[in-house]
Amino acid sequence: MKKILIVAMADSIHTARWLRQFDDDEIEFVLFPSTPHRRIHSLISDHGLKTVKSKITISKWMKRGGLPLGVLDLLLDNRIRARLLAKLITAFDPDLIHVMETQHSGYLTDRALSAISRKPKLVLSIWGSDLFWFQRFPRHQQKICSLLKRVDVLLTECQRDEELAKNFGFNGVCIYGVPASGGFDAQEILNFESSISPSKRKIVAVKGYSGFVGLGPAAISAVGRTSDLAHKYRTVVFSASWRTWFVAKIVKLRTGLNIEVQMKHSRSLEEMRDLFSDSRVVIGFSQSDGLPATVKEAAFFGAFPIQTETSCAGEWFQDGISILLVPPDSTDALEAALRTALIDDDLVDSAAKLNFEIAGSLMNRAAVRSKISLLYD
Repeated sequence: MKKILIVAMADSIHTARWLRQFDDDEIEFVLFPSTPHRRIHSLISDHGLKTVKSKITISKWMKRGGLPLGVLDLLLDNRIRARLLAKLITAFDPDLIHVMETQHSGYLTDRALSAISRKPKLVLSIWGSDLFWFQRFPRHQQKICSLLKRVDVLLTECQRDEELAKNFGFNGVCIYGVPASGGFDAQEILNFESSISPSKRKIVAVKGYSGFVGLGPAAISAVGRTSDLAHKYRTVVFSASWRTWFVAKIVKLRTGLNIEVQMKHSRSLEEMRDLFSDSRVVIGFSQSDGLPATVKEAAFFGAFPIQTETSCAGEWFQDGISILLVPPDSTDALEAALRTALIDDDLVDSAAKLNFEIAGSLMNRAAVRSKISLLYD
């Protein structure tokens, strides 16, 4: 049985989906949580209840101590958890270490590996803004360089990130076109398939994130300016922060739009897929991203994606044909794109067919799993 150490966020749906796609493989995974967490994602904790070939265990120190140790380590630059991780690497003696995400998991692993002599092969998955956003900060530049010098294999969603990694001194093998959360199960997709064509759907879905790169409040403001068209639709703001919630309430009062706000983590995976399969348009507005989860879900479920050009969605889908890309500093451009998507029925219907073909061929679980199983072998 292959032994793989995963360093990743234990409460992340991306980590959970990645691990669960290998249920039918004889792999022993040990997960070392990389961030403070209040819970283990249910897909991970439910793994032991299924009859599967793979095995997932969580570092005993971090399973319950992840939150206090993670918070404490914010002041100590990963020193405590890096020591625990180094001990785990020595004790578990993995065939390889797979680091998922750079700023938390990667920096932590880099420090841990500096403390031990035997260094297993290292795989790094680039998530979202790992390189594209953090390349601009000198403190992060040094840490990214240090980590990438250790990496044997880099998994990226974007060719953009491969080039950035090379600029930081990476000279290993890069496997391009690997969704950060792994592949999608075809049967699961069929279970949520809508019989309503995208042009007939009556929901505009907006990602409400407003963290370090999210621009959810600005997106809601742009929707409000299309009230002459959007009044025919229900606007659902998902994964909202409190700031986005506040702006959405103001826009609702000012325009009379039917706006429903759902806070971050308030919807299950099944409920999110129901939302996408019922939506005409899905908006993601942020200063930086990789291949956004909203775009991947939209592609499978027929919703027309509007996304900022600071993502790498343009490498996967065709701007103006199957997606509309807008600059992050222009709510005017976002308003114009939304107007187009709400008026042009032919655009959203034809895009749904194109996007499903792309997603079905490049993001299906069988294709991704076979590619990564070969890498793990």
